[in-house]
Order: sequence, then structure tokens, then C-alpha cells
Amino acid sequence: MNSDTVPFELQELERLLNKPNSDASGLASFFTAGEIWATRVPARLDVMGGIADYSGANVCEAVLGRGVLMGLQARTDRTLRIRTMQAGLKALPIETRLPLDGFKSGDGLASYAEVRAFCQANPLANWASYIVGSIFTLLKEEPVKLPYGFNLLLLSAIPMNVGIGSSAAVEIGTLSCLNSYLGLNLSPSRIAQLGQMAENHVVGAPCGIMDQTAITSGRQGCLTHILCRPGEVKGEMEIPPGTGFVGINSMVRHSVAGNPYKDTRIGAFMGKKIINEIRAKAGQPPLTYLTELSLEQFRADYEKILPAEILGSAFLKQHQTHDDDVTKISPDATYCVAGPTRHPIGENERVLKFMDALRAAKSGDETALITAGECMFGAHDSYKNNCHLSTEEVDFLVEAVRERGVKAGLYGAKITGGGTGGTVAVFGKLEALAKHIPEIATEYSRRIGQMPDIFEGTSPGAMEFGARRYAFGATGWQRFTA
Repeated sequence: MNSDTVPFELQELERLLNKPNSDASGLASFFTAGEIWATRVPARLDVMGGIADYSGANVCEAVLGRGVLMGLQARTDRTLRIRTMQAGLKALPIETRLPLDGFKSGDGLASYAEVRAFCQANPLANWASYIVGSIFTLLKEEPVKLPYGFNLLLLSAIPMNVGIGSSAAVEIGTLSCLNSYLGLNLSPSRIAQLGQMAENHVVGAPCGIMDQTAITSGRQGCLTHILCRPGEVKGEMEIPPGTGFVGINSMVRHSVAGNPYKDTRIGAFMGKKIINEIRAKAGQPPLTYLTELSLEQFRADYEKILPAEILGSAFLKQHQTHDDDVTKISPDATYCVAGPTRHPIGENERVLKFMDALRAAKSGDETALITAGECMFGAHDSYKNNCHLSTEEVDFLVEAVRERGVKAGLYGAKITGGGTGGTVAVFGKLEALAKHIPEIATEYSRRIGQMPDIFEGTSPGAMEFGARRYAFGATGWQRFTA
């Protein structure tokens, strides 16, 4: 394997392993001379689907050139020593230690709530909660016992809270590393499911399973089609020749753990609850997912019945529950219902139209490329108007792409993921992206006072990459395929 094919994060690990003990950023004092197992997981770019994943939508995702690396080494005691570092940055590492027996309560494992409370009480751990949550979820949900602790290194080239799957990458990196080291033979779908459970129940973010599935099963150089019912990979899609996707970071913090995202999810589940009550009175079977409805059906039978918004206490009095096991309705909060219910149903149809257009565009059909871009703009407009989760900064970037438009070779843009702020995905001709995205970034920097990150390139998904094993010998650390 030459340097051109070795991911940056792996090169960074090897560089840090060989630093002297006196260097604070080196790893000579963190890892001993025993074996190290490493997995590398990419960031993802949400091309289409985003917030509709928890409503059972089709989504279309790409894996990016940046990623995280998880390094694991067994210890002789029952301690988890966790170090988090930013790859290529000067910030000093953050380190935390905790006893593996801290996962116990009495004679058995602790509850998710207990582990969540522990993580929330240790804010300096930073991303460590995603690692701890993943380990605990594995122990909780699988017949796995750990007789000893580990040194665990998180080396990340993904900025936090920018909407490209940083939290999911940490979860999948941890689980993939343990899966390889322990020989568990967990399926990609199971690893994705465990990662989502860790984020829902330990971290406390009510995410769907899109991110975890995309970065687990994604493949280099193509888009991954996922049906989120709950997380089935339907296949891979070629990117039309001469075109590509990039991300521009708005530099506005993105979060799925905050109230705006959570309230939107609650509103969608409220809508589904009301619809299912109407269907029950009509003798119709209940919906498992909102996106089992077509937009035409929704508009004809339900749209006018749903409230634009409702007070939590009023909803609970009328309907008792919203049937979502990862969010709770606050009686004092007011929730939008019609818009968050409408968005995933429409988005599911836009995703299918988008994928049909990409298939047609493989033959060089310019009209199909324009259609695909219009689907992206439509997704963003719906997200903004129905879910109210966009920001002025994100809208500026989307409109900068829209203004240049097809004549410039830029076809579409939309916010990524399901939170506020974060990254904007852009679709266009390769030469147009190379010319116009730096221009847009420069224009935007004058607005916010700093140059935004540009996310581009592609790399293997977690399962495609697999694991690497390092052994210390006479000539230093040597890398092997695990």
C-alpha cells in the first residue's frame, strides 16, 4: 500500500506512533509495544433524504474523503483509557479514564440512563461519550464480555457539529474496531443499529439510522441508497460522469441533540399518531412509517386535518402518546405538526425522483442533471419552510449556488443532515465545482469573518476499509491487514 492509497488518518497515526516520548502529541506514552488494532471510518455527505430518515424514507448518501480513526489496544487491567485528538491540528489531546466495572450496577449491567448520567457528568471527555456509549451498548445488546480494559485512541479529521456524521463515525469506528479485534462477526446492519442505539440512549440524541448505515456500508466513489425501515441498503448508484458533490461548512454549529431537531421529530410523530387514529376509525391498517403514504394521499386525506401547531399538554390530553420511544413530549412546549409531517413524505418522493434523474443522466442527459439539482433545491426549501431548521448562513450558501445556476455548471444545493446549521451539499460539474465553490467560500468568508471548510473527495466506508493491525518489532511499528 503506497502513500497515495493510505488514508490521511492512518498516515497520521503512524507519524504519531513514532514521535518521541517528550512530544505531548505523540503516542509513545499512550500505547505500549503490544498489538494495536485500527479502523478508519469516513464522514458522510447527506445528498438527499436527511431528516426524513426517522420517518422511513429513502435516502441517498455519499462518503467523504475525511474520516476518523479508532485505535485499540488491550490493557492488563479493567480500565478504559480514552484519548481524543484532532488529526493535523495543534490542539493538545483530551484524555479520560474510567473503570470498566463502572458499567455495572449490583450484579448486572447498569441501565442506559445511568451510563448517560455518567457521561453527562464528565463534559471534559468530549467525544468520549460516543465511545463509552458504543462499548456499553455492545455489552448490553450482545453476548459479549470484556475481561480487560483498553487504550482507545480517537484521531479525527472531521470537525465537530458540522453535519457530516462526526458522532456516527466515532460510534461506528469504536464498534468496528471491537468487532474485528474480538472476532464478533457482526453484520454491517447490526453495527449501524448498535451505533444508533448508543446515540439515542447514552448520548441522548434522537437521530435516525441514516448516518450509521451510510458510513458503515458506503463505498468509495458512489452514492449509497438506503431505505430507512429501519436501515436497509438497497444498492449503490454511480455518480454521472463529469459531475460530483462537495460540502461547504456554514461554520454554524449543527446539532441533533438540541430542541429544534427534537421538536421537529416530535411533531412528525404527532402527525403520524393523528393519521393512524383517523385510519383506525376508517378500518384501515396503521402506518409503521409516515413515508408509506404518498404525497397525493397525504394532501387528499390528512393535510387539512393536522394542526399547524399544538401545545404538548393539549396533544397528550387528546392522544395520550406519540409512539416514539426516543423523544418525550413536554406539556409546556408548542410543537409544529403539519409541516414536520409533510416534509418527510414529500422528501421521500423527491429522493426517488432524484435517483431516477441520476440514472438518466449517465447517458449525458443534461435535462436529467437539472432535474436532480431541482430536487436538491426542493429538499432545502421544504426543510426550511416545513421544519424551520435552516439558518440565514446556510440559506446564503444555498442561494449563492442557485444564483450561479445551470449556466455556471452548478445544479443543486441543500442543507445536510437533520439539525440546524452545519454543511451545505452542492452538486455540479467537476470543473464548475473547482471554480465556483472557492469563490462562494470567499464571498461567504467576508460575511462571517472566517474561511469555511470545504469537504470533498471520497474514501472507503467502514466495512470496505476493514481493520489494520500494528505490531511493534525491531524496526518499529509495522502495519498489517487484520
